[in-house]
Formats: sequence, C-alpha cells, structure tokens
Amino acid sequence: MTTTDHDPRIGYLLSGQAARTPDRELFVFGDRRVTYGEFDAWVRTVAADLVRRGVQRGDRVMVQLPNCLEALALQVAAFRIGAVDMPVIPIYREHEMAQILDDARPAVVAVAAELGPRRPAEETDAILADLGHEPAVRYLVGGTREGWSALPATGEVPGTELPEPLDAEEPTLLLYTSGTTSAPKGALLSSAALLAHLRNFQVALDVDESCVVLCATPLSHLGGFVAGVVFPAFLGARSVIMPAWKPDEAVEVIEREGATLAMGATLFLADLVQRYEAGAGVGHRLDLYACAGAAIPPVVVQRAEAVGVRAMRCYGMTETAGVCAAAPEDAPVERRSLWDGKVLPGMAIEAVGPDRTALPAGEEGELRIRGPQLLTRYTDPQRTAEQLDDEGWFYPGDVGVVDAEGWVRMSGRLKDIVNRGGEKFSTLDIESALAAHPDVAAVAVTAVPDERLGEAVGAWLVLAPGAEWAGPERMIEHLESVRMARAKFPTHWTVVPALPATASGKIQKHRLRELG
Repeated sequence: MTTTDHDPRIGYLLSGQAARTPDRELFVFGDRRVTYGEFDAWVRTVAADLVRRGVQRGDRVMVQLPNCLEALALQVAAFRIGAVDMPVIPIYREHEMAQILDDARPAVVAVAAELGPRRPAEETDAILADLGHEPAVRYLVGGTREGWSALPATGEVPGTELPEPLDAEEPTLLLYTSGTTSAPKGALLSSAALLAHLRNFQVALDVDESCVVLCATPLSHLGGFVAGVVFPAFLGARSVIMPAWKPDEAVEVIEREGATLAMGATLFLADLVQRYEAGAGVGHRLDLYACAGAAIPPVVVQRAEAVGVRAMRCYGMTETAGVCAAAPEDAPVERRSLWDGKVLPGMAIEAVGPDRTALPAGEEGELRIRGPQLLTRYTDPQRTAEQLDDEGWFYPGDVGVVDAEGWVRMSGRLKDIVNRGGEKFSTLDIESALAAHPDVAAVAVTAVPDERLGEAVGAWLVLAPGAEWAGPERMIEHLESVRMARAKFPTHWTVVPALPATASGKIQKHRLRELG
C-alpha cells in the first residue's frame, strides 16, 4: 500500500516519516546519531526476523529492557507486522513478572543480560518453565545465553514479506499498570487511541517538527516510548535519549542538543529547576516541561516559571494513552500550577456523585472519562466490566473537580495505590507480601508524602505475639526473598498496637498518619 500522512495505523507512522525525510535525525543516544531512514531500515530487519521466526499478527511481543535503542527497534517492529507491543518496566522482578507472563503468554520475550546484580534471562527462563509456556523467540541484549538470540542489526532478510499492521481499532499495545488489585492490570490500546493522543498533545503543547524532545524515562514504558520515538516521529522532530536520569548530565545535554520539551515525573523537573536556580544552563534551558504521573506541588511549577521553563501539570494515565488534560499554550502560571490541565479535544471528563450522576461544574466527585484516547479493554474481563460502562465511560478511581471551562483538578483517589515518581503500585500487593512474614500480625500500607518522588510507600505494622521490633531490616530481607520490585519497598515504617478500623473491620487508612 502507499503510506500517507493520514494512515490511521501506528505501524506505518515511522516508515511514513522515513519515506518523507530519510536523512533527518530521529534521535541521539550517547554518541550515536540515527536518522529516520537508518532506524526504519533497522526496524524492517527486526520485523523480518520476527516473521521468519513465526511471529504472527496479534502475537504479543514483551520488551523488558533498560534504555537502549534495541528497546525502540523491537517495539516499532512489533507495530509494523501487526503484533501487539508489550513493554514492561525493568524494575519488575520475578514477583511481578510471573503474574504478567502468566496473563499475557507472549510469543516474544526480550530482556537484558544484566541489570545490576540481576540476570533477567535466568529469571525469565525459570518463570516460563514454571508456566509451561514456550515463546517463539527469546531475545537477549548485551550478552549470550543458550536458547536466546541477539536482535539482528540492519540488513536485508531475503524472501520475507512483512504483513500489514493491525487495523486502527484493533488493540496494538498492551501495558501493565498496577491498581487496587495485587496483580498488574493489562490495558489494551489501539492505534486510534494512540494517534488521538498524539494529535491532542501536539495541539496542547503547540509544537512542530522543530521540537527537540528530551527523554530520560524508561523506554519500556508508555511515557518513555512516546517521548523517545512515537511523538517525535509523529511531528517529524527528533529526540535526545538518556540511558538514565542524571540531572547534571541532563542540563548539559539540554544545552548541547537544544532540547525544548520534556515530559515525565515531577522529580525530573524539580532537579532541573534546582540546577537552573544555581546558575546552570546559561547557554540554553529547556522551554517546556509537561508533568504527569505523580503529585505536583504548585511551587515547583512556579519556581520553573521563574527560571524560564514553562511547566504544566497534566492529567492522564495508561488507560488514556497518555494525558487527556493539559494546559493550553497561553495558560497563565496560576492555572498551570493549581490545575491539572484543560480537557483535550474530543475527550470528556466529568465529576459524578455516588450514583454516578454528573455533578454541577466545580463540585468534587469521582472522575470519569470518555473519548477516542481510551483503552479498548483490559485483559481481565472482570476488570473491564468494573471500570468501563456501557456508555463508554471509564472510571479510573480518581476524585476531583471539573470547572465550567473544562479545567480538571485531581484531589485524591478511590483506588488504594502509591504513585511513586509516576510508577503506580498496589498497596494490597505490598501488604500481602508483608503479611506473610511470621513477625507480622496485621499490616496496612499507604502512600506517604515524599518531597522528591511525590509519594513513597509507608507501612504500619502490628507485631505478632512475642515478636520484637529492631528496625525494618528483617522486613526488607523478606521482600527481597519474594523478589518484589525494590521501588515498592516501604521507606516509612511504623509499629502500632492496632490498626484503626470501622465496625465492619475495614481498615481506616486515612487515620494511619495520626498514629505516627
């Protein structure tokens, strides 16, 4: 087929732009500079290798890699052949990965040879053996292991015809996000949802092909994947990808590469502002930062304004393919610092009462969302039925206000989760793990304020008879033994004689902080 600017399938986004501007730089990663044409050639090679190995349309391609170009090539290749891209953040260990692999049953798994002291391929092999699941291919980046293959470099794969990408309304992206349940939820999104978000985001940010996007968030995550390749390719722009967030290095990269836009967690913005206030970045500073994913203190946005960075609070989530409310270009700093954005075109956000009837503008209630950016469904039909109604409304479990002009402000959550620097974790999952320790009679876990990350994990423990508290070391050793992601480990520990509860026995988490 002939690729056009208006093809509604995400699988043709990169190749279409590469056909128009093959020699334009797409991204820089360390000392590597890659053009649209070069990256498209690599993607086609990887896509052909997937097809040759038996990967078919609709198969799931799991990518759990640190920030590296292989993470982008494999994800874009999955889109290109009509497979379902399934990025998974690298911090997840055996505890979470056993749940995800059991739910998804991917045809492809791709991991790094090493992540610090970890050996992800060994971990994955053990989980797959326990599940009795055999993928069509296992890719290993940065090493070798029996049964695993290297991702191919650019080159022709003779006789391999690439299938068409999935249709615009078919789910093409599978993302796992934690919620009120122990197991991560699998959210399926379509090309139509992704492209609706890209169009809205471009209008909201008022950016074009001259934009230079700084990307330091994980590429195996919706935010990093969008910032690293999808949004730049949509604009015909370029990105600057960092292997990991290092604020001093980020200041230098922004200045050297002329980066104009960054998006992600508040802690990145706070780090940049701190350095700009100290006089760094005199040659060039970031123009625009879109904050999402964690609590955003108004003072951070106001401090950013003072050093020349137009920062904005945004509202969105995995299930809306990104942000669904953002501040227009002409919004004053008062609006950008105190509100979480204005509802984007085509989207609807309402606050409703307990009977799910819409409330008057300005009244606080449970938020619901409808529009073209929404997920298609969850992998769990029960979860779909609970959070998506017959009229197309999605209920994320957030509480907030929508004013008469369409500005949104989130004030709390019905869901019991911790949002640590943009990564959401189920408190039930952490509670279940801690409750299994013999020294613990009862436990409650909740979010606690954290100046840098927005929220951190706090644990309140009732000790078993005869147990003594000498500090959290034994609990941390226990969480290590079950291979839980370290980002979920509590950083605030409180031992209490009893947990506050209602007459029916429900823990009153809002009273936990009264206990210390």
